Amino acid sequence: MYDFASDGTVRFSPGAIVQEQYRLEGDRLTFTPSDGPAFSVSWNGDDHMALTVAGGGLEAYTRLGVQRDPANKLVGEWTGTRDMEGKKVVVHWIFREDSTAVFMIRFLTEAGRYSVQNGHLVATFRGKVGLDGPISLADGVLAINRSGGRVTKLARY
Repeated sequence: MYDFASDGTVRFSPGAIVQEQYRLEGDRLTFTPSDGPAFSVSWNGDDHMALTVAGGGLEAYTRLGVQRDPANKLVGEWTGTRDMEGKKVVVHWIFREDSTAVFMIRFLTEAGRYSVQNGHLVATFRGKVGLDGPISLADGVLAINRSGGRVTKLARY
């Protein structure tokens, strides 16, 4: 995952992205298709929630942006952390109005800098080039044409 900011900074995070259907009934959040556990949802105002899985710990999340649907305060973007083998990792949820959810977990994050000049992107991390090539944007997908004929495609979530 790459996060490009308007100030020329970029963050790279290897991790996982999972798209699922969700259902919220009362305080019970379930996902399909999944044989995983259901979550219990609790609220602290409209912009803070906690997800708890039976036998597991509580994960606290903060809303990113403004609440879009007063009838369904789960809809929107949420960020928090999860403990994975003693290490805190960043978790990001996007819950949409159509009952689809995107779950992103970042195993680590590396900061860098990027620039775009004349349609050419260069991103460096710890002084080394990580991305370099001409770019194009179509249908929400950023394509970076890299050396050796490789193309990196990044979708916006």
